[in-house]
Amino acid sequence: MRKNKVTAGRLGSYVVLILVAVFCAFPLIYAFFGSFKSSVEFLNGGSNILPEVWDFSSYTKAWEEANFAQYTINSLVISGVTVVLTLVVGSMAAYVLARTTFRAKPALVAVLGLVMFIPNVVLIFPIFNMCQRLHLMGNIWSIIITQTASGLPFLVMLMQSYMVSISKEIDEAAEMDGCSFFRKFYLIILPLSKPILATVALFAFKNAWNSYLLPLALSLSKPEIQPLTVGVIALKDMGEGISAWNIMIAGSVLSIFPMVIVYLFMNRYFVEGLTAGSVKG
Repeated sequence: MRKNKVTAGRLGSYVVLILVAVFCAFPLIYAFFGSFKSSVEFLNGGSNILPEVWDFSSYTKAWEEANFAQYTINSLVISGVTVVLTLVVGSMAAYVLARTTFRAKPALVAVLGLVMFIPNVVLIFPIFNMCQRLHLMGNIWSIIITQTASGLPFLVMLMQSYMVSISKEIDEAAEMDGCSFFRKFYLIILPLSKPILATVALFAFKNAWNSYLLPLALSLSKPEIQPLTVGVIALKDMGEGISAWNIMIAGSVLSIFPMVIVYLFMNRYFVEGLTAGSVKG
């Protein structure tokens, strides 16, 4: 009887998970098939999932006629450099917070926690004004620096919680062997923190790749540094007198592929990094 209840409960869980997966995946499926529709089919409704006539020209127009290759390079540079800066700066900050005690530490941790709850839309004008004063407007570094800074508070707290779970007996053994504070960091803590570093890298890449408002505000004076998320919206205006929704959706599908590929390769590390800290110690 109990076995039947367990089986029924597991079956119910599977049904719920499948329904949630279908609900979440439906916009992606509709966008993928919608990218093969013509603009005329969209104007006539275009509510069907499958296109009436398969049109592959939207991808060619998005890539060749809309400077999409440059947008892709910009996004790769912004996301890649953001990941590197986040890992370098964030890991060192997390290590200090996890392994040292100083008077301002509680206040610093509280500030980091508070900043996580401030939406980026509130900070657009102050960031825009700051970049103007620093003469960074129209420079791709303005987007990279702001993307890195906006994601650091949460990611530092994530890495700190993982590093705290690493036994301090390892530190004591290293100190007996003559390791300095910094040598312990890159010889011991960093190798043991590979799962959380992979998780943080994925988060940083996703945030930088998907960001829209900040890159839009910081690239208004120089469209050639715009990333994919900003460039995709411009594809809608490529139609002759009408909105080219098919080209914009084709560009959106192209912009999704790199993020999906990165996640597929790093999924194992992502799950391990989120769960390992909760069972260590």
